[in-house]
Amino acid sequence: MFTNTFERRVEKAMLGKMLVRKGLVSQEKIEKILAEQRQNRKQIGQILVETNLISQETLDRVLAEQNIKLGQLLLQEKVISSDALKQVLLEQRYSNKQLGQLLVDKCLISQQYLDNILEKQYWQKKGFWLIL
Repeated sequence: MFTNTFERRVEKAMLGKMLVRKGLVSQEKIEKILAEQRQNRKQIGQILVETNLISQETLDRVLAEQNIKLGQLLLQEKVISSDALKQVLLEQRYSNKQLGQLLVDKCLISQQYLDNILEKQYWQKKGFWLIL
């Protein structure tokens, strides 16, 4: 099971790596931007937008993907409704259980689906995308 095999907390990939993996910016351009960043202390995303290497919309989208939460993925996949997610998140406040386990306990998703979606979340935060 994915939930037992991998660590629960997922480190997100650096923005530059994600943009290169997506083919939006070349590695050479990222290296130049990082050199510029060390000199002027601006955020890499700000420099990329100012130099027109990516649009603000693209930056916002990639940053959102970098920080994707389990509930957001489940809504994107149309697995649960917004109302159901809100209800389970409310219940989570009063329990010691993680969101995924509560969803399985309530039979809203299967353990296998939870493992698959957590794997997708893990790789997406690292800048890779899986098709489930």
